[in-house]
Amino acid sequence: MSARLPPNSQTDYELMVNPKVFPQVKLGDIVEVAHINDEYSPLLLQVKSLKEDLQKETISVDQSVAQVFKLRAYQDVYVNIVDPKDVALDLVELTFKDQYIGRSDMWRLKKNLVNTCAYVTQKVEFAGIRAQASELWVKGEKVTCGYISEDTRVVFRSTSAMVYIFIQMSCEMWDFDIYGDLYFEKAVNGFLSDLFAKWKDKNCSHEVTVVLFSRTFYDGKSLDEFPDSHRPSIQVDHEGRFYEDFYKVVAQNERREEWTSLLTTIKKLFIQYPVLVRLQEADGFPRGQNSTAAQGNYLEAINLSFNVFDKHYINRNFDRTGQMSVVITPGVGVFEVDRLLMILTKQRMIDNGIGVDLVCMGEQPLHAVPLFKLHNRGVPGDSRLGDDYNIPHWINHSFYTSKSQLYYNSFTPRIKLAARKVSWDLFAGAVWELLKNDSN
Repeated sequence: MSARLPPNSQTDYELMVNPKVFPQVKLGDIVEVAHINDEYSPLLLQVKSLKEDLQKETISVDQSVAQVFKLRAYQDVYVNIVDPKDVALDLVELTFKDQYIGRSDMWRLKKNLVNTCAYVTQKVEFAGIRAQASELWVKGEKVTCGYISEDTRVVFRSTSAMVYIFIQMSCEMWDFDIYGDLYFEKAVNGFLSDLFAKWKDKNCSHEVTVVLFSRTFYDGKSLDEFPDSHRPSIQVDHEGRFYEDFYKVVAQNERREEWTSLLTTIKKLFIQYPVLVRLQEADGFPRGQNSTAAQGNYLEAINLSFNVFDKHYINRNFDRTGQMSVVITPGVGVFEVDRLLMILTKQRMIDNGIGVDLVCMGEQPLHAVPLFKLHNRGVPGDSRLGDDYNIPHWINHSFYTSKSQLYYNSFTPRIKLAARKVSWDLFAGAVWELLKNDSN
């Protein structure tokens, strides 16, 4: 049997067969087509047209499909009818761009794809919705084609979404990691640079907002030590410390072809940041110090994006779909949070169907993360000892691996070394005093 590859304009079907040559083939059957002893994966197509005047011992395959699967015109191929259950897909990933697709439209498109074949790069169009099959999965492995059944999950990926990127500028950002890179360099030159390069490779056109955020603790003992105009923004934490949360918007609702200039802007703000958040001497303010990542305003930052996403239906933009928050932290995914704020954040995220990604620059600890350490007890007056913890399974959590780590991965410390070390002389002197006391 040989394959004929007509131009796209000559046929509306991806596959046509001659019923006289294939009397056992019926409309809707799944057919496997491949060259004999070929290294490429066989092509699976659904028979949607029977043409009796087709040349004898020839099948007609759409030219664009044949190019994807390296089918050569007028070369011998084998043709088999396969059982749809044997080639059913577990998951299909569809990507789309510059469109607004609601959940009801996604459901209708999924129903329209059931009982059809799909292949990588296939263009799908239904009721004005345009999408492309980017990935197909069967039993945890990628495949090039397959059959979409009722049990196949269809995942929609938007390349034109609203994305909020939060960068936590806690004190660890000015520390070096074990490979000699600043955590800030790891976040900007590493993760953000790789992320923007991938967006460019995938031809994404996201609408991006970038925010730097941090928390400054003050050494003040009373609210009277602060200027009158700034007192409303000063808060008191569960330990009685005065603090202030800062948010610096770097870019708001921007679409760019090239994001390199934004990285330059972020680097300039890194130099100015200690002054912006009053870590240096400020008139009328007590001495301030930057918080650690664990004691920072992580949940507060996420809720800032939720305030925007809550009203996504007002003045709706119809050329984008999807909402997402990405938080980049120099920590390891452990945060001290308020219990009520945690419950509120979780409820808002689930109600709006918003994805939250937490990307950590620190080394992965040997315990479960992300991990929330709760300030307040679940029941007032609870006198139990120990801390209350919660593992938020509703947060997508990952650790970024820099290029430096790929070369030096034989030894990885899991804790930070102490900033101050006890000298050997002091240690020996203390031991000697203990021994003298014991002998007396």
